[in-house]
Amino acid sequence: MTAPTTGTEYDAHSKIDSLAEKIENEVPEELRNRAWGLVLDALYWVPQEIEQLVERHQGPGDEETEDPSAKY
Repeated sequence: MTAPTTGTEYDAHSKIDSLAEKIENEVPEELRNRAWGLVLDALYWVPQEIEQLVERHQGPGDEETEDPSAKY
């Protein structure tokens, strides 16, 4: 993974909205499911990359310990 681009939740929503508009307006109806499949394929590894980003930020042995009293 390379250094991630920075952005906000708003930026992500805007990008998805623009992709939805592009698919709706420019992709023939019979190809729209395949177009959305491309979007899903591109998003497939995102959760794992986010997890790796967080792990690198925490550093080795710096895992958050859960407060047992917070469970109840």
